[in-house]
Amino acid sequence: MTYSEDGDAAVAATVGILGEPTEVRHQDSTNHYPEVDGTSWGGFDIVVNRYPAEAILTGEARWYQPAFSVQATSAITDANVAITAVDLTRVGDDFDVAVANQPSNRVHTDDAFGIRSVAVDLPTSFSGIIDDAGIEMVYGAIASAAPDSDTVTRMAAPAYLFSLS
Repeated sequence: MTYSEDGDAAVAATVGILGEPTEVRHQDSTNHYPEVDGTSWGGFDIVVNRYPAEAILTGEARWYQPAFSVQATSAITDANVAITAVDLTRVGDDFDVAVANQPSNRVHTDDAFGIRSVAVDLPTSFSGIIDDAGIEMVYGAIASAAPDSDTVTRMAAPAYLFSLS
């Protein structure tokens, strides 16, 4: 299943693996974000995006609109299932180890908020924000460290990382 496919099916498949969720929540749309439904399994979340029909463009280059995204805020779910990126990075790992030997376009520091990020996986299941945008961007699973933290505190996919190098 790719991130552009049915988010509700992703939730149903995850229930089959992790069991019943520990939390289900809804958030109405805002000027910047679509309506979403979030499902949590204690450290692992799936957020299903509910775009209005007129927001989805077809047949041409389109804005980055995944049907769902996932995030990890723990190394292990409440059901005792380990959560790792393809390269085995997990929440709690040393951030400097996660960025070691990564090309510069896979690492970013947000100077305004102090969040450091690194791309830990680059899936090919989603094409990106705008085809041929002229801006080098990295997509995939992104591991982040909160300000003043030396460890990975969150992983999200699909996510994008601006490269300023």
